[in-house]
Amino acid sequence: IRFVDRQDGLEKIENFDYVLAATGRNPNVKDLGLWNTTLELDSTGVPIFDPFTMQCGDSSIFIAGDANNVLTLLHEAADEGLIAGENAGCFPNMKQGLRRSPLSIVFSDPQIAMVGQAWAELEGHENVVVGKISFEGQGRSRVMLKNKGLMHLYADRESGLFLGSEFIGPHAEHLAHLLSWAHQQKMSIPQMLEMPFYHPVIEEGLRTGLKDVNLQLNL
Repeated sequence: IRFVDRQDGLEKIENFDYVLAATGRNPNVKDLGLWNTTLELDSTGVPIFDPFTMQCGDSSIFIAGDANNVLTLLHEAADEGLIAGENAGCFPNMKQGLRRSPLSIVFSDPQIAMVGQAWAELEGHENVVVGKISFEGQGRSRVMLKNKGLMHLYADRESGLFLGSEFIGPHAEHLAHLLSWAHQQKMSIPQMLEMPFYHPVIEEGLRTGLKDVNLQLNL
């Protein structure tokens, strides 16, 4: 593979047995001639649009899915397509569509998941507290021989509102869905702790992390 090393800026050639190509992709809009329109375009040539109506500027043009290059995920594309289609059909009588809590999952082993706001968005905010749970000592994870991973949970110190989570660990896809539902319902950490937790399950690890957050709240 020929590549440019970001650390020293030099072009290098190396041999590998396997390659995981996760370099991203660009929306295929360059041949649409959008520069001939009055639409305002971003640096990649994609029209500036309203994420709640999918309308490009003040025009009758709507953009959805991978074409807008924001959240290139199937469930997001389906939502955007519905919003764009309904508003295009009703134009100019548009309405804002439902946008769900951010949810991303990487199907690796162990799995990786992100829900709600990421630490990159929250870092530096003095009212944000972080709860942590290692899966190394989590009971069910140990029995399954899958006790590897770490979870961070973010909440507002004053209101207790659950803000988001980032983690790597066993069955992260299922934990991520529980957390995304709580995030979309705007639940607080105490409210989440009122939910049932069976024994022995991996979700008990989530409860441990929620308790860690709860101890840091000013409630």
